[in-house]
Amino acid sequence: MRTKVIKSLKRRMEEEISSKNPLSFLKQHDIEEYVDAAISVVYLYTRPKRGTKNTSIFMTEVICAIGHCIRNKLKQKTNSSVAAKTGAFFLYTFEALGLLYIELGKGSNGHATFIVHVIDDTAICTLYSKLSYKRAEKLPSLTPYEPWTSTKHTCGVRMIKTGNKEVLAAVTPETHPIVYSCLNKAQTVGWRINAEIYDLYLWALRNKTDAFADIWELHSPEAKATKLREARAIGSMAKRFIGKIFYHLYSYDFRGRKYTNTAYLHEQGSDLARGMLLRADKKAIGKGGYFWLMVSLASNWAGDSGSRYRGKTDKIPLGERFKWSEANEDFLLDYAENPKKHQGWMAADKPWQFLAACKELAKLRIWQSINSDYNDFSYESHLEVYVDGSTNGSQHLAALTRDEITAPYVNLVPTELPGDLYMYVAEHVWNRITKAVDEVGLANKIRADNYIDALIELKKNIVKAEVRSLERTAAIEAILKFKLENEETGKYSAAVFWSRITSNKEKRKIVKRNCMTLPYGGTPYGLGQQQLDDAKKHGIGLLMYMEHRWGSYLGREVYEDCRVSLKRPMQLLEVFEAAGRNAEARGEFLSWTAPITNFPVVQNYTEGIVKKVWVQYGPPKGERLNTKYFINTLQLNICFIEDTKPSRGKQAQGASPNCIHTLDAAHLAMTVDQAEYPISTIHDSYGCLLADMPSLYLLVRDTFCQLYLTNPLEKLMEEIKGDLRNVELGTLDITLVKDSEYCFS
Repeated sequence: MRTKVIKSLKRRMEEEISSKNPLSFLKQHDIEEYVDAAISVVYLYTRPKRGTKNTSIFMTEVICAIGHCIRNKLKQKTNSSVAAKTGAFFLYTFEALGLLYIELGKGSNGHATFIVHVIDDTAICTLYSKLSYKRAEKLPSLTPYEPWTSTKHTCGVRMIKTGNKEVLAAVTPETHPIVYSCLNKAQTVGWRINAEIYDLYLWALRNKTDAFADIWELHSPEAKATKLREARAIGSMAKRFIGKIFYHLYSYDFRGRKYTNTAYLHEQGSDLARGMLLRADKKAIGKGGYFWLMVSLASNWAGDSGSRYRGKTDKIPLGERFKWSEANEDFLLDYAENPKKHQGWMAADKPWQFLAACKELAKLRIWQSINSDYNDFSYESHLEVYVDGSTNGSQHLAALTRDEITAPYVNLVPTELPGDLYMYVAEHVWNRITKAVDEVGLANKIRADNYIDALIELKKNIVKAEVRSLERTAAIEAILKFKLENEETGKYSAAVFWSRITSNKEKRKIVKRNCMTLPYGGTPYGLGQQQLDDAKKHGIGLLMYMEHRWGSYLGREVYEDCRVSLKRPMQLLEVFEAAGRNAEARGEFLSWTAPITNFPVVQNYTEGIVKKVWVQYGPPKGERLNTKYFINTLQLNICFIEDTKPSRGKQAQGASPNCIHTLDAAHLAMTVDQAEYPISTIHDSYGCLLADMPSLYLLVRDTFCQLYLTNPLEKLMEEIKGDLRNVELGTLDITLVKDSEYCFS
């Protein structure tokens, strides 16, 4: 297929690109210099974005990405108009070869836009998989990357993803040693593929087993295609690196968060990716490593523990997790020895990491058996295990405000069982709902119950009817008429609707995402929208027929409750937002410095000015129109990255999440810098070899204390001009974190 792509492009260059054409620069270079870069971008950009409601693939994004990638490769001057035309020229070849097609559709704002539809995903994936690792974008390297000595790497990548040149100039090895140390340490770590897991992956995907239930159970074809593409990509990349040691390149976002430059197959990736990876180095696990292997098994299983604590195995004390694994060792070894027959491992919360740990346990037992000593823990393991922060955003807010009230629920102080912020908020929210129902009165509650029952029955008729059928139209009209006739009852139906949720487990599940996102700039409207978006994902029958007003109501209730139940953190969030608004009013980018690491953070939010550009898509068709262009010359809205303006509203919107992300990034960098062994980091998750986990478990707490004993709030407020007069600071002793079993577990 690659040969066909090159042949098509060469022919079209001769036929369509004259010496006066702005794309004539392509003919001045050997196509082998840049065709693989174009293939990589097509592969990487023709998959719907994860975590977004709109899964459409927009043509303008794809062609601009292709064009700018080729421009960078050939060291051409930044010109977004030429980049769009270059990308369109290349994309048409992929359509002409039957791999995809372009259709006029609707964007997220409802306006007409051109959408890319993939026809032959397998062919696109195969094209990418056969590229040389040196030419393909987003692949690891077979040799370690050179260390960072400036903010521009020798391979051309910038250390910090920011448009602020002052930041890039300010960060040097002399002024920011921890910043450089964090990346350079990570880049010396070699990785290898767990061949046993790879073989099982092939079998499990081919046979559509429950190991990939998260794919097969998806109702959205687009979402299913996205997850399937990721699973196949991980396997394809793993195949080319089996038996080899490979390395990643790392860089920062503008807040100091560390990311890998590799796509899919890395330690920051999905459960499958992490289960597929082993460290290239190894260490004798020791008795402490054995303990953490057993804890990791229970944590990755995350099912019913059956213990006196009556919790999931990732929520019970560490000692109980160890006991659970020991008590279930026969099953764990069955999974390891014959996972195709004993498929219970597929029910784990993280099945691939769980199975990898089962296999490591089996290898340990074989080692001990050979040595006739089951107290011998000198077995050398390549396996990494992880400890994660507990609702990390809220942890940072509680630590900043010294909030002794929130602290137990986010595990900043010692407790017998893990704190549960989600349940804490859920209990408060449903108390508000109960009070609201009581205020409605019994008679109105009965009317509201009848209203809800009738409306749900009417909604079921829509589900039964075929799309665009007369029955569906009639069902929609019946609902509109019913709502109009019962408008007053509908106004107070929301509280009655939510009062029907009586299970604590379901209540917790419903508010979980709201609680997770609140520290990162959640608003009443945003939380309500989350309720609507997630209604069908919870597996709760009642929520399958969610009304807009019901979802919006709960979002507002969660937000208003948190203003009371999480009073101090919410007060601080308002300070962050106000600081952002004030900075924008002054015409400034909000900026501050991370504690300890001194990483300079600038909210350099700008956006390219959008201009209309005529872009030729394929060979000219027919005669020229009145516009002087051909029928297949498309007028597209192109973002000119070389012509920018400040983004409106972004300073206030980004202040809260970015301040918190800066703090977790500083904590991460401090921990990596102080460790005497390699650490893998995924924001608030820390991994290492089994032998090193006893040390890391203590270190991550110690560095958290170091961070907050510097009183970062005072300096942060000074730099962002924040006003703390309305924030009631608490009395939390931050050193208690050192004795908290669940702060990172």
